[in-house]
Amino acid sequence: MKNLVIVLILVITLASCGSYQKAIKSEDNAVKVAMIDTLFAKGKFGKSLALFEQIIPAYRGTDSAAPMAIKYAKALYEDESYINSAYQYERFIQSHPQDPNAEQALFMAAKSHYKMSPIYSKDQTDTNIALTKLQEYINVYSSGEYLPEANSLVDELRDKLDKKAYETAKQYHHFGNFRGGYISAISAFENFILDHPGSDYQDDAQFYLLESQYEYGINSFPELVPERLAKAKKYYDTFANRYPNSEYKEDADIILAKIEDYNSKNTSK
Repeated sequence: MKNLVIVLILVITLASCGSYQKAIKSEDNAVKVAMIDTLFAKGKFGKSLALFEQIIPAYRGTDSAAPMAIKYAKALYEDESYINSAYQYERFIQSHPQDPNAEQALFMAAKSHYKMSPIYSKDQTDTNIALTKLQEYINVYSSGEYLPEANSLVDELRDKLDKKAYETAKQYHHFGNFRGGYISAISAFENFILDHPGSDYQDDAQFYLLESQYEYGINSFPELVPERLAKAKKYYDTFANRYPNSEYKEDADIILAKIEDYNSKNTSK
């Protein structure tokens, strides 16, 4: 019985392969289209690409050009060929701007770019491109079918950029006084706070800005310490006012106590 099942599977597989090869070699485009539909139904998008490449030129300028183009772009996307699917979706929009699938194409072009966005630690050029494309969709289709997903993807990509900027500033902080780490960290955290106002890392950035300024100040030449600690104190005040319940509050209070202790000892001299 087991052998019979194996034989049946092999027969079906060979028949399927035979049909595909016949479609590839056929001069009848209808045969190729039928095979594409069969492959789509089975989720074998990558296998359909060779057929699309054969028939796409034949349908240009016909009523079937738009439906064939949107299916070709989908096959590329599902095959994870995102750079090509982005190109084909964008080309579809240019060639068929009034087509009912234009909204879908604009969103899927943006989503193709989203799929090319790397992890936060790598160069974020593709992330910025994806954000631009998603924002274009949101602007054009402010009540569009894909608006909730587009907004969700935007939030995800912005969080990735937030994390990239925050981790870069944190890396400077870890350098300490080595190679001007604290100076670079102060600048990076200040820029982060200004450039990423809605970020979940605002709390963290504000604390590490305070700590960087304190360490920079306390390790300066004696004549420079008071001025730099005064700036650290301002950072503390801002942090305490904005984030009174922060997980860093206790550590921030310790830094404040050190600043006040320094001022007390040096003022009394």
